[in-house]
Amino acid sequence: MALNELTERERQVFLSIVDSFIQTAEPVGSRYLVKKYGFKFSPSTIRNIMTDLEDKGLIDQPHTSAGRIPTTLGYRQYVDNLIGVTKLDGTEKRAILNHLTRIALDLDGIVEKASEVLGGISCLLGVALAPRFNRGKVEKIELVRLTDGKLLMVLRIQAGLVKTIFLEIEEEIPQDLLEATNEILNERLYGLSVEQLQDSFGDIFSDLDSRRRMVINLIRRSALGVLNIDSSRDFHLFGARNVLIQPEFQSNEGIDKMLELIERKDVLIKVLLDRQAEGVSIVIGEENEIELMKNCSLITTTFKYQDAIGTIGVIGPVRMKYDKVIALVQFMSEALSHMIAHPQNAL
Repeated sequence: MALNELTERERQVFLSIVDSFIQTAEPVGSRYLVKKYGFKFSPSTIRNIMTDLEDKGLIDQPHTSAGRIPTTLGYRQYVDNLIGVTKLDGTEKRAILNHLTRIALDLDGIVEKASEVLGGISCLLGVALAPRFNRGKVEKIELVRLTDGKLLMVLRIQAGLVKTIFLEIEEEIPQDLLEATNEILNERLYGLSVEQLQDSFGDIFSDLDSRRRMVINLIRRSALGVLNIDSSRDFHLFGARNVLIQPEFQSNEGIDKMLELIERKDVLIKVLLDRQAEGVSIVIGEENEIELMKNCSLITTTFKYQDAIGTIGVIGPVRMKYDKVIALVQFMSEALSHMIAHPQNAL
């Protein structure tokens, strides 16, 4: 059932039900619609229209004598046919850019902050998955001694982004040897992708003397495990409290399911990886393949770093302000892509 197949009266009533339910989270009755929207036809006429909309699968009556609520099909038709191009206002855009630019050039920090801003502005759950870092090319490596047994490896990637890695080193490395090792790393790894570094790290340094090769191997054992793509480290979420206070999740069962979803990073990561197509992706309620998400809607889009793709989005109840969330996710994608491609220039 497409909305353009509805009569004008059916369309008006349906839109009013969706609008009211998004605002109140309460089933919508005929008398309420007459009072709120000023319909010129009677409550009994609206009830007849509601019955027709229910027969067409667009609304449902959760309890006998209760008002109506939109179905998953109803929301799908609403989103696909009725959402216009909502724009964020200038204040909201500036707030997003101010939050992101404070993080400077650290990719992890930018992506984490993106999830925080998405959750904060939408008042829902903001989620973000960083691009696959191992395609970035090495520009510079810095080894910094922190304490005995601990080093900081600062890996600078072409385009100005930074990855920081804490290394646990069991053996003490003299300062002169650490500096020499740092020089060798830069000479031989410059221009290689992190993926190439992972694959051929040992071969690159096979001609070194035993003393220097020993230090390289210590760094290798500590660093490569961190550099291997661990999606759980590259995944960020913010706003658990936002979704837990939504009326849909106030029952014990609703809270339990939402808490389980928030704790299941593996599930959320898979969901985001499955949504890495261009454009905005919207999955509504029962359209979700994962049982834990059938009471939720997910709005995502992607952003790019070189050839790598990251995903950002918002998770919330099926009853959400789709037009506003879509606009928010779209602008965040544009802001992230621009900042990553042009780290010295704000939008």
